[in-house]
Amino acid sequence: MANPSGPGRPREFDLDVAARDAMDVFWDRGYEGASLPDLIAGTGLSRGSLYKAFGDKRGLLLAALDLYTARGLKANAELLSQPGSVKEAIRATLLRYAALSSGEAGRRGCLVVAMATEMATHDPEIAERTGRMFRRLQQLYAGAIVRGQASGELRDCDEQAVARFLVSQAQGMRVLGKTGATEADMLAVVDTTMRVLD
Repeated sequence: MANPSGPGRPREFDLDVAARDAMDVFWDRGYEGASLPDLIAGTGLSRGSLYKAFGDKRGLLLAALDLYTARGLKANAELLSQPGSVKEAIRATLLRYAALSSGEAGRRGCLVVAMATEMATHDPEIAERTGRMFRRLQQLYAGAIVRGQASGELRDCDEQAVARFLVSQAQGMRVLGKTGATEADMLAVVDTTMRVLD
């Protein structure tokens, strides 16, 4: 798809597709391990196109992270906003994480967790972006909990504390998945986590 890129010739590639392809490279190799030739090969962009569109390697990572977090938050928001039982909606998100945290997907891990672990201690912008994703997920859970309290399905509790606990469990599953956790392991975590809401 052609997109305008300012004066001169139109850009002959889709920025989201390039960010998605770069996301796979960063996901597999990490930030430091992803060389410029890796990113050129992974995206199919020339060096000049990559720099013109994203500024530099770090700009490409930020675009990839933004795309990854937007997709994850959208998937969770859709599950948590479904009509019916709030507990079942929360369980559905945790089952999603369980599936992502076992087998091949589990060993690949979470891009946000990987970048937070690799870069957040020395890169304030990466720390802010990854932290923002976790805070947004916490707010999604907190909103669902408040809804459940209003309907009488959930008992009174500090919705932010419980939501933070749910985020910690979800992201903890992603870390455990890197070490070869099984689906049964992750489903047991889901069942134990759900007891907090009883």
